[in-house]
Amino acid sequence: MTRRPRIGVTLDLDEAAARYELKRAYADAVLAAGGLPVLIAYGDESAAGAYLALCDALVVTGGDFDIDPARYGEARRAGCGPEHPARTAFESALVEAAIASRLPLLGICGGMQLLNVVRGGSLHQHLPDDLQISHEQPAPKDRPSHDVDVAPGTLLARLVGPGPLAVNSTHHQAVKRPGTGVLVSARAQDGVVEAIELPDLPFALGVQWHPEACAVHEPRHAAVFRGLVEAARDLRR
Repeated sequence: MTRRPRIGVTLDLDEAAARYELKRAYADAVLAAGGLPVLIAYGDESAAGAYLALCDALVVTGGDFDIDPARYGEARRAGCGPEHPARTAFESALVEAAIASRLPLLGICGGMQLLNVVRGGSLHQHLPDDLQISHEQPAPKDRPSHDVDVAPGTLLARLVGPGPLAVNSTHHQAVKRPGTGVLVSARAQDGVVEAIELPDLPFALGVQWHPEACAVHEPRHAAVFRGLVEAARDLRR
């Protein structure tokens, strides 16, 4: 029996309840794409390499928190939300190690923002303040609420097809200055960056929306996870 590629998936932490958490849609999307989700509990940054040694690819999930603006050289402003410093430090180590080892990598929502910051980029700390726009849709959060324009010739276009793609939107921050080697591969119609990738790597993609959640309404999103799992298979070969 062929082994499923092992896809590391980062966990969030409910500190008040002292328990790790993961929305089921992440694991279900990996399983549906043919991968095996390996849940990564964060802790000491030195464990990042040991975790990645178990995995054929990595998914950095989103969460209800923001990256410390000091990581991209800015002072914190009023619109910036709560931080999880331990999670950010650990996931930064994971992303850096994955890039160094050319491991297939997918960053979702806050995971995309972290990918950009690790590469030296910056973020809009609060879209309503910075650009006078909102990308926080009302419930239900899984339904697409606006289109993004996918740039032709990009990894994302090869996965979901070029042109408009309907996505959901649950974020108040976004990429401001792309980092070193970061290619913007999709934008909302208001100009907000919605996807980035690292063309110098076999598979390194960040999306600002939640493809694991809205694939039930727009099947094209499932191709993001299928592409990640296929890249993990290629790595094993």
